[in-house]
Amino acid sequence: MRRIAWGLGSVAGDACLLGVIGIVCLTASSADAAPAPDVFALTIRATVVADFDHTTAPLESGDCTTTSRAQGLQTVHFGTRRPVLVRFVSGRLQPVTARPLDGTAALMGTNEVDEVCPPSQTHSPEPCRRTTRTFRGARTTLRSSGPGRIAVGAIRLSLRPVNCPREPDELRRAELAPVPGPVHISTRALTNGGATRITLTASARHTLTYGPVEAGVLQQRSKWTFTFLRTGR
Repeated sequence: MRRIAWGLGSVAGDACLLGVIGIVCLTASSADAAPAPDVFALTIRATVVADFDHTTAPLESGDCTTTSRAQGLQTVHFGTRRPVLVRFVSGRLQPVTARPLDGTAALMGTNEVDEVCPPSQTHSPEPCRRTTRTFRGARTTLRSSGPGRIAVGAIRLSLRPVNCPREPDELRRAELAPVPGPVHISTRALTNGGATRITLTASARHTLTYGPVEAGVLQQRSKWTFTFLRTGR
């Protein structure tokens, strides 16, 4: 009886060993079956236009009321300094930080101080010369929000303040560019043997209306171009 039990124990032990080997083989097979990523070099180019017409809340002094008005147009051009390597797996973009982003911001416009002291009033306009600011090293993040869908992260950047024209605080604190909603890319074009070059365009806008004691409007509009060039890596 003892010999029989010992023999059964050996068989059971071998079965456990075979079970472990089977698990290892299955794991290795699953790893081998994982799809290879589709790799691209990504270039980003974007233009942002912000125009504003902002009048401050009135200031009272005796019988006089004073307001300050600023009108301006700002145009920002920026893009990747060099292509960024990105990878797609089963149509999903692997999270990546796109950097560095370099660009210029050109601003022009006028300031005006209006003073009303009944029965008279004065308007003092101040033309502003064009100002150009450069920036380097900004960044954004890109990630997948689903197969063939790319979510673009906010770009936060502090530019040197300009007071002629006087930028509204909301523009100074704003993100560099309104980012588009999920950008759609063809999953068929991404697969191996698909397109070698894919170009996507997208746009976004943001509008702020001032009130009730302030007046005016701030509008930002952005246009983006994403160019993917397939690589052999």
